[in-house]
Amino acid sequence: MRSRRQLDVASEEFNAEVARLDPLHLDADLRRLPKLNETADVDALTRVLGEALPTEERVAGFTLPECLAAMRDLGMYLGSLKRHGVVAFDVLPDAGVPFELLGRRTRLIPRDTVYHYTSWNPPGERERLYTGHAMERGLIGAVRTCVPELARALEAGRSLCAADPRRSGHDDDWACLVACLGAVDATMKRVLLGVSPEFFARELRPYFEDVRVAGRLYMGPAAAHIPLFLVDVLLWASDRGGAEYLAFCDEVAAHTLPDWRDRYAEWRASPSLASRYAEALEDSLSPDETRHVQAGARALREALRTLASFRGKHLVMARRAYQEELRLYELGSGGGSTELLDEILALTRQNHAAFGPTAAR
Repeated sequence: MRSRRQLDVASEEFNAEVARLDPLHLDADLRRLPKLNETADVDALTRVLGEALPTEERVAGFTLPECLAAMRDLGMYLGSLKRHGVVAFDVLPDAGVPFELLGRRTRLIPRDTVYHYTSWNPPGERERLYTGHAMERGLIGAVRTCVPELARALEAGRSLCAADPRRSGHDDDWACLVACLGAVDATMKRVLLGVSPEFFARELRPYFEDVRVAGRLYMGPAAAHIPLFLVDVLLWASDRGGAEYLAFCDEVAAHTLPDWRDRYAEWRASPSLASRYAEALEDSLSPDETRHVQAGARALREALRTLASFRGKHLVMARRAYQEELRLYELGSGGGSTELLDEILALTRQNHAAFGPTAAR
């Protein structure tokens, strides 16, 4: 029995290890994938996928990084075929078995995720691309940058969740969380400037359609599945989120990493930091306790401000990509609507306003 390793997307070493692997020997075929997609060569896509499917014995012999790399590469053909109206498991009835086996080995869903498509996707000439367009590379690179930042933010959040707002010692965790969110917001600004709504809506979005594996639908490797929703749940959404958004979070959580699924279950059932700090601000506190609570409340306000800034940019991009005359789909690649994004932004701003200068002074 092989030892279980952690899927550490914050580790450059782990990500690089997965990225350099080609366990199914698909490097040469994947360089031709954008051309096959351009010509909608379904027969060739089906042939390559069918020949690449690993046996049960082969999957059992893979290391964890090899399992991740194999799912990454198989997923590129799964998404490509679906984009051209073909369900891989219909034309290749035995294909579901290796997808399920790889999912079990990695404790992930039985298809590729946003982490396969970005964090574990090799940059440069070996990069796995649906279209080969520079804007696709730019989007992958942006998410590849954001995911480790969010992983660090979640580690800081883990400490904050376990801490007493009335005690000292939280400044570094708050500073880390705010800085990481700032980096994600800055990356979103570059995406807004560098990825056109026409390209995303018409060219890239069709590759992120859901597929049914073993009777259940799983969404494609959408950027919307990065763990920003988990930051929301920690900071405000667990007990201040609307029913639609929390249902969306429940669905997206199934597509994230195992440790983050556990974190989500814990934080979803706990008071948010916004509620905890709001309650602490109403308590009768000593001068030292008041100082610590107010410092945390100011940091929380800044985190919420940065979240709102990101959400505003995301909403602008989504509205452009899903305007009626341009869109091919009603819902975003992550399963949400622009109306839901509007609600998330409004709630984030509402919680930010609740910790205004007077409350956090």
